[in-house]
Amino acid sequence: MTSGQARSPLASVPLFEGLGDAELARIAEQSWSRRYPEGQVLTSEGDPGDSLLIVESGAVRVSRLTPAGQEIVLAVVEAPDAIGELALIDGAPRSATVTAQTPVQIRIVPRGAFLQFLESDPRAMMAVMRTVAGMVRATNERLSDILSLDVPGRVAKWLLVRAANRGQRTERGILVPFELSQGELAVELGTTRVSINKALKTFESLHALELQGDAILLTNTDLLIEYTY
Repeated sequence: MTSGQARSPLASVPLFEGLGDAELARIAEQSWSRRYPEGQVLTSEGDPGDSLLIVESGAVRVSRLTPAGQEIVLAVVEAPDAIGELALIDGAPRSATVTAQTPVQIRIVPRGAFLQFLESDPRAMMAVMRTVAGMVRATNERLSDILSLDVPGRVAKWLLVRAANRGQRTERGILVPFELSQGELAVELGTTRVSINKALKTFESLHALELQGDAILLTNTDLLIEYTY
């Protein structure tokens, strides 16, 4: 790569961390990008695991349905990141449904290209193992939160994590993007829209936050932290 020439966007995907420009270019050549609207199902539980999905922009929701038809969110994956490694490795069907949480751009890497990537460099398998381990930890923490925290506690933790990852500090507090509807957040946190609304209104009455349409201003993070224990 010459000076001034930008690296491939794939270089920012944790799964491809440490790969050289030639390897990244090979993956890019063997894959393609597509855009999907919010709410679009990208893959369904039980579908063939024939491709790796790289979230280039936006966020997707990974979930399963209970026998009663309730959606259980296992993870929310935001760009830049990849999902679907397990099905490609063991050849089993997809173990969960992936839905566009926001409008997204997805790069699709065919199974053959992904397996070639694994065989090309010993670091590739270690990267996959790190990614899978991270997903297991995130799923365990999400389930732990559902079991140990009430709805206000889950909302408070979600806001604090989002503030740490995407918040913008202002003179009056931390401005947190809030592109989801309350119903979508309810699905993510394993509760109802009414309960989410009640928790947000409670925090607003306690002057811990201010609702600002597509953003939330956190004005008292110490109080929110108290709800996460």
